Amino acid sequence: MSTVHVVPSDPAGGSLSVALQSGEGPGARVLVFPDDLSWGPIAPAEQAVRVRWWDAFPPMAGAAANRIGRQLTEFGRALDATGDRVVVWFDRRSASEMAFFLAMTERLGTRSFDVIEVTGPLGPAVAALDPDELKNLLGAARPLTEEQRTSGKQHWRRLTDENATFRVISATGLTSAPAEHFDAQLLAASTPEWLAVHRIVGQVMGDNHVADMPLFWRVATLVETGRLIADGDPWAVRVTKVRLPQ
Repeated sequence: MSTVHVVPSDPAGGSLSVALQSGEGPGARVLVFPDDLSWGPIAPAEQAVRVRWWDAFPPMAGAAANRIGRQLTEFGRALDATGDRVVVWFDRRSASEMAFFLAMTERLGTRSFDVIEVTGPLGPAVAALDPDELKNLLGAARPLTEEQRTSGKQHWRRLTDENATFRVISATGLTSAPAEHFDAQLLAASTPEWLAVHRIVGQVMGDNHVADMPLFWRVATLVETGRLIADGDPWAVRVTKVRLPQ
């Protein structure tokens, strides 16, 4: 039987595709989940809800949001149609990858599938591993136990019921968090002097292993509410600078 490796991001898919070229038979293929479920609405569980969410952000509005919608459709059809062995890759230290894994326990229902849980030294993400490291993990797949399946579904349903803006890694695992969750850190990284938006976001990204887009959004929100001052469009993250009000 051939294998479908289901991964939580495009970078992970690229690295694993390289690994598979020499690490597994020619029937193995990679299926990439195109969304980041660690932020934004997850209820109701409808694709249109996610597309509207992405469409609200200037860098993603229009064609980019619609592309995610098409990719979600293609992902769902491919996953539903396959009769091959399914292997789901994730790192539970990553909010986006843990959210992906929990959503997969719900999506796959009673279907049997294997998991490969990654614990890389350079940071929490499947994509943090290079192709050789991923190749070495190909034999680490283990069947999802019924206890893990039940626990995963219950966890995801609880997060869905809460439907918070963010899902973050805490001492107790993946937890719901409000829209303001990263604001204090972004303000702490800011100064009365002008700093480029991407520099402030980069610092908070490194401290939290979170994607840049949600942090750019929060910087724009802090500018809109007067808690930061910008010298231009806060979404022009490479050229615009921000500072604390004096």
